[in-house]
Amino acid sequence: MVEEVVQDYAAYFKLDLTSGFQTVQDVIDNMLTRLEELTSVLHMIKMKNSECASALTEDISKYRSDITILSKKINTVSDIILQLTSNVDLIEKQVQKAESDFNVHSDNKIKSFLKPFLMRSKESVSAAPQAITPPQKVELPSVIDNFEQIKM
Repeated sequence: MVEEVVQDYAAYFKLDLTSGFQTVQDVIDNMLTRLEELTSVLHMIKMKNSECASALTEDISKYRSDITILSKKINTVSDIILQLTSNVDLIEKQVQKAESDFNVHSDNKIKSFLKPFLMRSKESVSAAPQAITPPQKVELPSVIDNFEQIKM
């Protein structure tokens, strides 16, 4: 009787490990295949990036002189713009001074500018003339020199 009970319970302890481990083995094999694919894709990307980097490096070195010349031209144009701005500001100050000397208002520039000459005939001769300061010669630096420097 003990032997029969042992045989009955022995059936419970019999395990089919091969079928249980086979699914685990299939999952591991599948994962290894995916990892190998990923590794090959990453390797291709790395090779492509190195090719792109070398191509870009060659392009940068090839166009370096052109970029340097272009940056010099940009700096020169920037200097010219600053110089022209300074010249225009200087001329505007001279125009404002002349307008104040001739009592010209900015309503209508032409009529206001000619007003002192037109009104002079109507004014009496006894009126004392206003002291008008002679205009100063304005020295404006030339910007052409900057363009000649670019050619170098």
